[in-house]
Amino acid sequence: MKRDQLFALALAGVTVFALTACGGEDTEAPATSASAPASAAATPQTSAPAAAAGEDDKKVCEAVQKAGDESKEVLFDALQAGKEPTAEMLSETYTDMAAALGKAAEAASTDSKVANAVKEFQAQVEEAAESSDPVAAGDAAAFQKTATNLTAVCKETGVDINF
Repeated sequence: MKRDQLFALALAGVTVFALTACGGEDTEAPATSASAPASAAATPQTSAPAAAAGEDDKKVCEAVQKAGDESKEVLFDALQAGKEPTAEMLSETYTDMAAALGKAAEAASTDSKVANAVKEFQAQVEEAAESSDPVAAGDAAAFQKTATNLTAVCKETGVDINF
């Protein structure tokens, strides 16, 4: 891949990430149910563990969001300094992100959708880090699928991430 193409891809990625960081409000109204109070009263002992698991998942997603933001910042700083992102720089960034994702996954409960999504995405990030062409690895269908899945499960916790 030519240096100009790599630079253009990195710049486009940073631009997209910057624009998504400024995202708008979610226009969907939360679903309400008239039977919610009755079901909550019927099962008070299961509400507390479910709420705790939801809080844990939210914390994991916040850690994932932080890892993604830090990775994007490295590339953005390089571009602002006039440096062209290299394959080595991208590999190092993916390596750091994979380590942060691993720490985030350790904090999640083992049967959580969030934990599973983080682990799947971490595996793809590790593959991209080890690839001779990390840009192509990041554009691969499997990478994109796990990124989309992680974004969706974190959105369910109230944390908007975008990989």
